[in-house]
Amino acid sequence: MALDLKLNISTTDDCKNLVIEDVTGLYNETSNPGGWGSFNISGDREEFNLNLSLIVYLILPDGTQYTTPIFLSNFANTVIYPSEDTYRGFKVSIPAYDISTEVANFPGIPESYEPIQEVLDDNVYKVFANITSSNYNKEFEFTFKNICTSQKIVERLMGTINLGCEDCDDSDIERALLAKSLLESIKNMQ
Repeated sequence: MALDLKLNISTTDDCKNLVIEDVTGLYNETSNPGGWGSFNISGDREEFNLNLSLIVYLILPDGTQYTTPIFLSNFANTVIYPSEDTYRGFKVSIPAYDISTEVANFPGIPESYEPIQEVLDDNVYKVFANITSSNYNKEFEFTFKNICTSQKIVERLMGTINLGCEDCDDSDIERALLAKSLLESIKNMQ
């Protein structure tokens, strides 16, 4: 069996960083045949190269859509390798302002786009991991749907409603429940 790279892609709790972490694990004949090592590649940093890239699918308020590729080699100083000689277990954390700055520098992005953002846009991100050596070349693709900011807004909205008030206007409850329902629908979209 060939290497089956597995990445966990998420945001930090404050929605300020995109985190990409290798969770492939070591090869095991029965429980992890796609893991690093044994019959699969070792991920040795002397022998292999790992290149990550990120595609941001950007939709501006006017409805204009952009697909912006970002090469994560620009963020090499944010990668953590648990072992000095292998890619196994690597982790990279990219601040939102770095991503938004890269997007703003992409040709064709209008000046109205905010180049320094503190939190990640709720958006679809694709991560490509290309592992190469002199006789090996394999690309892996991962899709991450970020809804961190929307989640925080809905949580805040749910926290403000007063379910115990019998004489209160119920419109805030209806708005909060609608927002929660819409967020759940987005979470369940493929």
